[in-house]
Amino acid sequence: MNAKQKYLFDLTGYLHLKKALTTDELSKAQVAIDHLLKMPSDRLPPGIERNNSAGAGNGDTAFSNGFSADKSLESLTWHPVTRPIISGLTRGQPRFNRGSLIVNQHHNQKMTPLHCAREDCGWQTRRYGVKDGHIHCNDFICFFYFTDVKPGDGGVVVLPGSHKSEFERPQKSHIDPDGIFFQNLEDPDQPLHPALVNITPKAGDVIVLSELVVHGVRIWKPTDRDRRFLILRYTTQYFSDVRGRKHPFPEEVWERLSPEIQELSEAASYGHTKSIISPDLGQ
Repeated sequence: MNAKQKYLFDLTGYLHLKKALTTDELSKAQVAIDHLLKMPSDRLPPGIERNNSAGAGNGDTAFSNGFSADKSLESLTWHPVTRPIISGLTRGQPRFNRGSLIVNQHHNQKMTPLHCAREDCGWQTRRYGVKDGHIHCNDFICFFYFTDVKPGDGGVVVLPGSHKSEFERPQKSHIDPDGIFFQNLEDPDQPLHPALVNITPKAGDVIVLSELVVHGVRIWKPTDRDRRFLILRYTTQYFSDVRGRKHPFPEEVWERLSPEIQELSEAASYGHTKSIISPDLGQ
């Protein structure tokens, strides 16, 4: 993780990595996703389900464990571009915790409300800090994009710097609009509050986002294009949650993962160094 990335991530809580994928990597992933979308639900690879959960919402398509559908997608969990960042944020002790494929369509006419792990899971559970020139972030996401998002399309919005906020975000309730940023979750044309940023990645770009950053998803406007991306979730290897102590995936998914990704997904004690961590990582 270089000095520029550290500075920007600490300042905003996220990174937008442009052209992270090569043309060949992007093309192979796009073909794999097209194939998966055409596949009947009863013919999907074992352990993958087509549903409207996993953050998709009504009208969208989500594939739980979709990262494991093809090696071109699985390889993105430990990609050369994101690998130093994943290792750096965890001080060389990462764990891959979950991976879903999402296809966001215009049929979904309600935005995903603003949220963050501090509000959803408790401030005690997710941590962000800096010591001795190193960032510590124990829960974050890598979004790999396979289609373009243009200005005005909709998609992810973030509140930069909110990962370090010392105040609770005022809101009517956990599920209602907060009264500050969005007044109507079903209005695709309401002006964007100046404190928010609507990120517009191109196919092949990656967004790395701390789960402590307040974020949501605006209504997808285009009727002739969809938004396709992987949500890859990471924690520190000693972070314990309901995803399982040994590893976070069903056995049928686990069995087809490469040894490298299996090790990346395993829980381990604090201080243990996995064999996938080279000496130049974790800085």
